[in-house]
Amino acid sequence: MNFQKILNGCLILFLVLNVSACGSEGVKGNGKTTELSLEEAEQFETGFLYVRSPFESRKEEEDFKIKEIERVANAKNIDLNIYHAKEDTSKLGRKQNSLTFAFYQDGEVKKKLDFIDLSDDDIHFEVATFVQSVQQEYLK
Repeated sequence: MNFQKILNGCLILFLVLNVSACGSEGVKGNGKTTELSLEEAEQFETGFLYVRSPFESRKEEEDFKIKEIERVANAKNIDLNIYHAKEDTSKLGRKQNSLTFAFYQDGEVKKKLDFIDLSDDDIHFEVATFVQSVQQEYLK
């Protein structure tokens, strides 16, 4: 009986911590994905943003990465914003390159995940860890 009470207590504590870390106004969502125009990306203030590469040769690779990000976004109830760079990302006016996933707060990059050196096997874990870290650090 005592073991069951301890187990239930741990489960409740886990759920409370997990729910309390899951969002803040303007960031908590329902896992939806939104494609942003250049103007929308330039004015992006708070949330998660992935910048797609302008190179068509990376489409299949990026589709896989985006599917993994969307899986995590759905599980963590965050919305994903995607800007598809049509050319050099310097026009974006942000400190974010293509093939990166970042968290913005008040128009500033707070944390960034670069996919360049990640293997396909590591992507889901790294994205989930990244989102959880952002939730714990910035979305209290």
